[in-house]
Amino acid sequence: MTCLEPNADCDDMLKIVVMNDLHLVSPGSPSPNMDTTERFDLALQHAVQRHSDADLCVFAGDIADKGDAGAYAVFDRLRCQYEVPQCVTLGNHDDRTVYTSAATNFEMDPNGYIQCRRDIKGHCILVLDSSEPGRARGGFSKQKRDWIHAQLSDAKDLDLPVIVILHHNPSALQMPVDAYRLDEPDVLKAALLESGANIMQIVSGHCHISSAGSWSGIPCATIAGNHHSVEPFLRRRTGQQECYASSAEYGVVVSNGADCAVHFETYIGAQQAMDHALFPKKKDQTFEPMI
Repeated sequence: MTCLEPNADCDDMLKIVVMNDLHLVSPGSPSPNMDTTERFDLALQHAVQRHSDADLCVFAGDIADKGDAGAYAVFDRLRCQYEVPQCVTLGNHDDRTVYTSAATNFEMDPNGYIQCRRDIKGHCILVLDSSEPGRARGGFSKQKRDWIHAQLSDAKDLDLPVIVILHHNPSALQMPVDAYRLDEPDVLKAALLESGANIMQIVSGHCHISSAGSWSGIPCATIAGNHHSVEPFLRRRTGQQECYASSAEYGVVVSNGADCAVHFETYIGAQQAMDHALFPKKKDQTFEPMI
């Protein structure tokens, strides 16, 4: 049984749930190889059970599979069950014009992009809109970069570590998916590094695989998300890359300001638990004290 118990030691710990690549469709429309609406509902139920104490839930793009109004209505209806603060950004399958006409409770920057900043528990969380109409690889226009620069300058002045969340993965995974990762990633890299701000973590979706690594020294993680996932298909391999509908996950970012971790919560296709009696020391384990 999972339960959330009061713990004063957790009060200063930041927790962000990240859900991505929902690929929702309008009611009655063919779903892309699986029932993505049911899968999203299961993700939310799982998060309610395990992470109702989250400080923020970020929906990191590809909300809709075809950018249609009906899918965004489904999204708004279902996400209401997860009663934590939320923010949204878009991906290459989304349509910004349709989204802003059909959806509710979203945030825009002054130029109309679906991106926002939240300062929570001594952190600056930047949720960036990497989507661009007609460009599967997305990108960052000068208007977007100017907004990012202003937020990072302020975060630096306030001495806030920064967590960046966006749809397109900027770092190379050494897989064929790199052919459609974020377009001109060095543009974003320059905006982040030249700011002098403490970029603690980047989290993205888009590539449908769980990964962790770094990008010019910046820690990066990708989350497989709600739709299909893919196997690691690295250089020198040939043949067909396997895709799987048997599992789905969201991410949980936790930080105490000095240490940041990204966890992957599998809500479909979870592994079979072993007998608890085999691991008696794991009963009611203690946590390392927060710094």
